Amino acid sequence: MSNHPARDTNWRFFLNYVYQHKLSYGLGIFMLLATNWLAVSIPRHIGTAIDLLKDSLEQHQDQFTTTIGLIVVLAVTMMGARTLSRMLFFNPGRAIERDLKNDAFGKLTRLQRDFYQQYETGSLISIVNNDINGIRALAGVVMLQVFNISFALSLTPYKMWELSPELTLYCMVPVVVTFLISHRAIGKMRRMMKQRMVELQDLSTRSVELMSGIEVIKSYQVQPWAKASFAEGNEVLLKRSIQLARIRTLVLPILGYTDRIMKVLILAVGGLYVIQSELSLGELVAFLAYATLLAMPFFSMAMIFSSFQTGMLSIESLRKILDRDLPAQDTRHLPEEERDNLFSCAVKVRNLSYTYPGQQQPTLKNISFEIRPGQTLGILGQVGSGKSTLVNCINRHLEIERDRIFIDRHDITELSRQDLRSAVRTITQEPFLFSDSVANNIRFSAGDQEYRALDDVLFQSDLLDEVQQFPEGENTLVGEKGILLSGGQKQRLSLARAMYSPSKLMILDNVLSAVDNETERFLLDQIFEVMQSQSILIVSHRASVLERVDYILVLDEGEIVARGTHEELLESSSLYRQTWDLQRAGGEMEVNHEVV
Repeated sequence: MSNHPARDTNWRFFLNYVYQHKLSYGLGIFMLLATNWLAVSIPRHIGTAIDLLKDSLEQHQDQFTTTIGLIVVLAVTMMGARTLSRMLFFNPGRAIERDLKNDAFGKLTRLQRDFYQQYETGSLISIVNNDINGIRALAGVVMLQVFNISFALSLTPYKMWELSPELTLYCMVPVVVTFLISHRAIGKMRRMMKQRMVELQDLSTRSVELMSGIEVIKSYQVQPWAKASFAEGNEVLLKRSIQLARIRTLVLPILGYTDRIMKVLILAVGGLYVIQSELSLGELVAFLAYATLLAMPFFSMAMIFSSFQTGMLSIESLRKILDRDLPAQDTRHLPEEERDNLFSCAVKVRNLSYTYPGQQQPTLKNISFEIRPGQTLGILGQVGSGKSTLVNCINRHLEIERDRIFIDRHDITELSRQDLRSAVRTITQEPFLFSDSVANNIRFSAGDQEYRALDDVLFQSDLLDEVQQFPEGENTLVGEKGILLSGGQKQRLSLARAMYSPSKLMILDNVLSAVDNETERFLLDQIFEVMQSQSILIVSHRASVLERVDYILVLDEGEIVARGTHEELLESSSLYRQTWDLQRAGGEMEVNHEVV
């Protein structure tokens, strides 16, 4: 259940999940009905026992014993039914929470860049981890109490009416007054809870931002500013929580007093009925027990209304993720055989231009080239020349116009991203590493398949010696985002990940920017001789990286200003030649410095 039409109401959306557990909820409702029927049966038998005590006990000893035994049986049975009803409601509530979390995370893995530009990471974390708790309560305790209160407010007044219609009407007066007061307070609580939910998301966003920049905070010694920034959001959340607590402190005692007021009325009016012989003493005691049973649903009603409103707000918040439309082409996939044959001819780029939203000048201008299976293509350009933008257009991290990029005969704008990326894999200069072991960070993209020996891949990425010195070797944890590794180690680990499993077209976007010249030469040997890819597209601002590719494009200010082999460009392109001479001179200086 990953797609939910926006036209559905929040209640219908919720019931779609509830329906999956209809058997458990159905049995739970039956158990609640049995619990309430047993609960309203016991007071009548208690009243009967009291009336037997008032008369000659010796004459009714057997009947009294039978009545007490029946009360015990009913009470024990009621306890069992109540326990079962809670299990039958609470377990599906947990299961629905699990399903919603899975669906939300699954949707987040498929949503594109525009969504993440709209919502902060901390806000999304708060929605999935905090807001969803309100839905769990709605699916569990609220659903249970809705039926429990419904049965209690139907069976209990009926039993009270059987004993004394007039006394029942007296009891309704405080109930109605209490309901009107609590209804108004609950409306105000709902508005505050919505504000608190937004404020909690804002605080989560701020927390993620501050923790992500913790090294910068320590470097510039701005811990007081960071603490003040967090404390500001925390203070806002505290004030809102106190406001909610004040309303609850006012409303809950009023609901609690309803029970006491009802008992006073019953003793005052019902006592007169006993004196006038319109009620027996046992019936008056039963009526008092019914008053407690009637007041309990009203006492819990405010909390249930509060939880219900929180649950509805949580659903509304979660649907920001679940109702987000996926691009139509991402829901359509090629047949498996056709997908396996992608990139059998070429990737062709035709007159591609791209302008970022909000900018006037295009970043890319009329780019055209192609790469075929078995070829290696290099793209050279200085920082800001549009290299990464071009890569992000090819792998569809950016939305482009139709009829600009083709893989074989397919326009990539009509392919699902999943199909496209089954053939085109991108390794960036800023790799993301999971807080897991070295081995798992290499293997994760291969699933359960074992493609190569891990030591071979580590050697080919120039990591073997360093990993062997780690405390636990390849099982050493690299920390969140690879924080325990240097920039060069992160890039080489990312390259090892690319080398581990085969691909059709591998795009390497400045993946050697953080390594020294000697390591670079070794890695280039491995890339060209060992990489299990049909074709390789290497993007770099260093000409030395591209010396061995079949063909090179020189990019400057978003345009291809030269193209050819390394030797051809040394003759025909002044920009390429200058870049080559400068970087070669820099490499010689570095070698001389090492010798000295």
